[in-house]
Amino acid sequence: MDDWKNTIADITRSITKTSGDLLKTTKLSMALVSEEGNLKALYMELGKKVHEIYAYGGSLGKFFDEKYKELQAVEAKIEDLRAQMDAAKGTRSCPACGHTAARLAEFCPKCGKSMDGAAQAQKPDNTPEPMPAQPVMPMGKKCNVCGTENDPADKFCLSCGRML
Repeated sequence: MDDWKNTIADITRSITKTSGDLLKTTKLSMALVSEEGNLKALYMELGKKVHEIYAYGGSLGKFFDEKYKELQAVEAKIEDLRAQMDAAKGTRSCPACGHTAARLAEFCPKCGKSMDGAAQAQKPDNTPEPMPAQPVMPMGKKCNVCGTENDPADKFCLSCGRML
Protein backbone atom coordinates (compact mmCIF):
# COMPACT_ATOMS: atom_id res chain seq x y z
CA MET A 1 0.00 0.00 0.00
CA ASP A 2 2.89 2.36 0.76
CA ASP A 3 4.26 1.75 -2.74
CA TRP A 4 1.00 3.01 -4.22
CA LYS A 5 1.03 6.08 -1.99
CA ASN A 6 4.65 6.82 -2.94
CA THR A 7 3.89 6.33 -6.64
CA ILE A 8 0.88 8.64 -6.46
CA ALA A 9 2.91 11.20 -4.51
CA ASP A 10 5.69 11.03 -7.14
CA ILE A 11 3.19 11.48 -9.98
CA THR A 12 1.58 14.42 -8.17
CA ARG A 13 4.98 16.10 -7.64
CA SER A 14 5.88 15.49 -11.29
CA ILE A 15 2.59 16.98 -12.52
CA THR A 16 2.98 19.96 -10.19
CA LYS A 17 6.56 20.57 -11.42
CA THR A 18 5.52 20.21 -15.06
CA SER A 19 2.58 22.56 -14.56
CA GLY A 20 4.85 25.08 -12.85
CA ASP A 21 7.39 24.82 -15.65
CA LEU A 22 4.65 25.24 -18.26
CA LEU A 23 3.27 28.27 -16.45
CA LYS A 24 6.76 29.79 -16.20
CA THR A 25 7.51 29.24 -19.90
CA THR A 26 4.09 30.62 -20.87
CA LYS A 27 4.70 33.77 -18.83
CA LEU A 28 8.17 34.15 -20.37
CA SER A 29 6.75 33.61 -23.85
CA MET A 30 4.09 36.25 -23.27
CA ALA A 31 6.69 38.69 -21.95
CA LEU A 32 8.88 38.00 -24.98
CA VAL A 33 6.01 38.63 -27.41
CA SER A 34 5.16 41.82 -25.56
CA GLU A 35 8.73 43.12 -25.73
CA GLU A 36 8.98 42.18 -29.41
CA GLY A 37 5.80 44.21 -29.96
CA ASN A 38 7.37 47.14 -28.11
CA LEU A 39 10.45 46.85 -30.35
CA LYS A 40 8.32 46.85 -33.51
CA ALA A 41 6.44 49.90 -32.24
CA LEU A 42 9.73 51.70 -31.63
CA TYR A 43 10.93 50.77 -35.14
CA MET A 44 7.68 52.15 -36.56
CA GLU A 45 8.00 55.36 -34.54
CA LEU A 46 11.63 55.76 -35.59
CA GLY A 47 10.77 55.12 -39.25
CA LYS A 48 7.91 57.58 -39.11
CA LYS A 49 10.17 60.26 -37.63
CA VAL A 50 12.81 59.66 -40.34
CA HIS A 51 10.10 59.93 -42.98
CA GLU A 52 8.90 63.23 -41.48
CA ILE A 53 12.45 64.60 -41.49
CA TYR A 54 12.77 63.84 -45.21
CA ALA A 55 9.27 65.07 -45.99
CA TYR A 56 10.28 68.49 -44.63
CA GLY A 57 13.51 68.53 -46.66
CA GLY A 58 15.91 67.26 -43.98
CA SER A 59 18.67 64.72 -44.37
CA LEU A 60 20.26 62.11 -42.12
CA GLY A 61 23.22 61.11 -44.22
CA LYS A 62 23.98 59.11 -47.33
CA PHE A 63 22.52 55.76 -46.19
CA PHE A 64 19.17 57.29 -45.21
CA ASP A 65 19.17 59.52 -48.31
CA GLU A 66 19.45 56.42 -50.51
CA LYS A 67 16.79 54.52 -48.55
CA TYR A 68 14.41 57.47 -48.74
CA LYS A 69 14.87 57.63 -52.52
CA GLU A 70 14.11 53.90 -52.67
CA LEU A 71 10.99 54.48 -50.57
CA GLN A 72 9.83 57.26 -52.88
CA ALA A 73 10.41 55.05 -55.94
CA VAL A 74 8.37 52.23 -54.39
CA GLU A 75 5.55 54.64 -53.46
CA ALA A 76 5.53 56.01 -57.02
CA LYS A 77 5.44 52.48 -58.46
CA ILE A 78 2.56 51.52 -56.16
CA GLU A 79 0.64 54.63 -57.22
CA ASP A 80 1.33 53.86 -60.90
CA LEU A 81 0.17 50.26 -60.49
CA ARG A 82 -3.01 51.43 -58.77
CA ALA A 83 -3.68 53.84 -61.63
CA GLN A 84 -3.11 51.05 -64.17
CA MET A 85 -5.49 48.78 -62.22
CA ASP A 86 -8.12 51.52 -62.15
CA ALA A 87 -7.72 52.09 -65.92
CA ALA A 88 -8.00 48.37 -66.65
CA LYS A 89 -11.15 48.09 -64.52
CA GLY A 90 -12.68 51.32 -65.84
CA THR A 91 -12.62 52.80 -62.34
CA ARG A 92 -10.80 55.43 -60.33
CA SER A 93 -10.04 55.91 -56.65
CA CYS A 94 -11.58 58.55 -54.43
CA PRO A 95 -8.96 61.14 -53.41
CA ALA A 96 -10.52 61.40 -49.94
CA CYS A 97 -11.05 57.80 -48.85
CA GLY A 98 -9.43 55.65 -51.56
CA HIS A 99 -12.66 53.76 -52.37
CA THR A 100 -12.94 52.55 -55.97
CA ALA A 101 -15.76 54.03 -58.03
CA ALA A 102 -16.83 54.04 -61.70
CA ARG A 103 -14.60 56.23 -63.90
CA LEU A 104 -17.53 58.54 -64.75
CA ALA A 105 -18.70 58.96 -61.15
CA GLU A 106 -18.65 62.57 -60.05
CA PHE A 107 -18.95 61.72 -56.34
CA CYS A 108 -17.62 58.86 -54.22
CA PRO A 109 -20.32 56.28 -53.43
CA LYS A 110 -18.72 55.60 -50.03
CA CYS A 111 -17.90 59.02 -48.55
CA GLY A 112 -19.80 61.41 -50.86
CA LYS A 113 -16.77 63.60 -51.62
CA SER A 114 -16.18 65.00 -55.10
CA MET A 115 -14.10 62.78 -57.39
CA ASP A 116 -12.61 65.86 -59.16
CA GLY A 117 -9.33 65.51 -57.29
CA ALA A 118 -9.03 61.79 -58.11
CA ALA A 119 -5.82 60.93 -59.88
CA GLN A 120 -6.49 59.89 -63.47
CA ALA A 121 -4.31 57.18 -64.93
CA GLN A 122 -1.67 58.64 -67.19
CA LYS A 123 -1.69 56.53 -70.33
CA PRO A 124 0.59 56.76 -73.33
CA ASP A 125 -1.02 58.08 -76.55
CA ASN A 126 -0.94 54.61 -78.16
CA THR A 127 -2.81 52.93 -75.30
CA PRO A 128 -6.44 52.18 -76.19
CA GLU A 129 -9.14 53.76 -74.05
CA PRO A 130 -10.44 51.26 -71.46
CA MET A 131 -13.95 49.93 -71.85
CA PRO A 132 -16.45 52.05 -69.94
CA ALA A 133 -17.86 50.59 -66.77
CA GLN A 134 -21.07 48.62 -67.22
CA PRO A 135 -24.16 50.64 -66.35
CA VAL A 136 -25.66 49.97 -62.96
CA MET A 137 -28.70 47.71 -63.19
CA PRO A 138 -32.06 49.26 -62.24
CA MET A 139 -32.28 47.05 -59.14
CA GLY A 140 -29.95 49.48 -57.29
CA LYS A 141 -30.82 52.54 -55.24
CA LYS A 142 -32.43 55.44 -57.08
CA CYS A 143 -31.39 58.93 -55.97
CA ASN A 144 -34.37 60.96 -54.74
CA VAL A 145 -32.70 64.21 -55.87
CA CYS A 146 -31.46 63.53 -59.41
CA GLY A 147 -32.98 60.12 -60.22
CA THR A 148 -29.68 58.37 -60.97
CA GLU A 149 -29.57 54.62 -60.42
CA ASN A 150 -26.79 53.67 -57.98
CA ASP A 151 -25.37 50.38 -56.77
CA PRO A 152 -27.24 48.88 -53.78
CA ALA A 153 -24.10 49.17 -51.61
CA ASP A 154 -23.58 52.89 -52.37
CA LYS A 155 -24.18 55.35 -49.56
CA PHE A 156 -23.98 58.46 -51.78
CA CYS A 157 -25.20 59.23 -55.30
CA LEU A 158 -22.56 58.92 -58.02
CA SER A 159 -24.00 61.92 -59.92
CA CYS A 160 -24.97 64.50 -57.32
CA GLY A 161 -23.25 63.28 -54.14
CA ARG A 162 -26.44 63.31 -52.05
CA MET A 163 -26.88 60.68 -49.34
CA LEU A 164 -28.97 57.75 -50.53
